[in-house]
Amino acid sequence: MLKVLVLCMLATAAYAGNLLYSAPAVKVIQAPVVAAEKPEPFDFSYDTKDDDGNTQSRQESGDGSGAVTGSYSYADANGLYRRVSFTADADGFKPSIETNEPGTANANPADVQVSVQEAPAVKVKAAPVQKIIKLVHAPYYHAPWAYGYAHA
Repeated sequence: MLKVLVLCMLATAAYAGNLLYSAPAVKVIQAPVVAAEKPEPFDFSYDTKDDDGNTQSRQESGDGSGAVTGSYSYADANGLYRRVSFTADADGFKPSIETNEPGTANANPADVQVSVQEAPAVKVKAAPVQKIIKLVHAPYYHAPWAYGYAHA
């Protein structure tokens, strides 16, 4: 058994060695160098509200140096919200978060400023009253066999 194992290993090594030497040459093509364009100042924003009363918004502005400041937010119909204000510049992305979402706490993880307010009381909608439907067992049907016969 050991001889068979050693022979298999030698055969695999010999085969792998042939693959290494028979690989075709790879031609490397260098991508053209493109000069970076100078950033242009911009302003962008939107505000939207859906049929359920949830709102989303975003606002950004960039200066000519490449720095961008802005915010994005979400608020649901119950009054829960999150607003992220940020600056993105040569020093990186620096967010500041304001929220009243349950389960969050004032903290500053990874240099992110988190400010938490108390969550509003959640409005619970009453479910509509539904009629109770009694399920009736349907008569049993036995389908014929696919490869053979059907019994009565």
